[in-house]
Amino acid sequence: MIYGLYQSAAGMMVNEYRQDVLANNIANGETVGFKREIASFAERLRASEAGRRSGPTNDLMEALSGGVWLARTDTDFGEGAFVRTDAPLDVAIAGPGFLRVGANGQEYLTRDGRMAMNADGWLVSAADGALILGQAGQPVRLNPRGEPPSIDEDGRISQGNVTVNRLGLVDVDDYHKLRKAGAGRFVLGDARLTGSAARLESGFIESSGVEPIQELVTMIGAARAYQLNAQMLTLQDQTAGRLINVVANA
Repeated sequence: MIYGLYQSAAGMMVNEYRQDVLANNIANGETVGFKREIASFAERLRASEAGRRSGPTNDLMEALSGGVWLARTDTDFGEGAFVRTDAPLDVAIAGPGFLRVGANGQEYLTRDGRMAMNADGWLVSAADGALILGQAGQPVRLNPRGEPPSIDEDGRISQGNVTVNRLGLVDVDDYHKLRKAGAGRFVLGDARLTGSAARLESGFIESSGVEPIQELVTMIGAARAYQLNAQMLTLQDQTAGRLINVVANA
């Protein structure tokens, strides 16, 4: 009976976590360049298989599953839909790759291509003013008194007929090593920067990779699974209580 309690409790825990992940996805349904997360689960090993139990066992118990547990949480790096803005410093990345951003003394990667030029000529993120980095990893500075800047599909930034800099468009060798850092950005972790063959679409931004309706439907399923496990936990607790009373009064 206790075995069933553990099974149901584990089911509640994984579905609670699953709902948290889905809720975060839904909350970022309008975040530019956001990449949704997917919580995946796996069968948990029985205690005897995991090496956490010694001594005699029961063949009937050995035939049962070890339950379910969190396997990992992955990021879906699929490309979001492009939205036209016609802003000359907005870019969407068509293909695998990221822009380089510097903030708080650290470098980040992002798919959020909303940019602006501040009063001193620095190219910054339109979201929070973080510095946009160029191909050499240095902040990009333009002429604030020059002609309006434009960006071509290779990331070259021009003012009039003069190319003044180039955006740091990069890719990484292993997406699984990237770690989310908030604001639609990633830190490299153990990943290494590589070249990117992507092109830039000027005057567009990439929308969130979240489909809110799909995420909401999945969340309803997770909530129902949580509720069913909670009901099973209550039933097993009541059954155990009755068994104890019968034995105590025997």
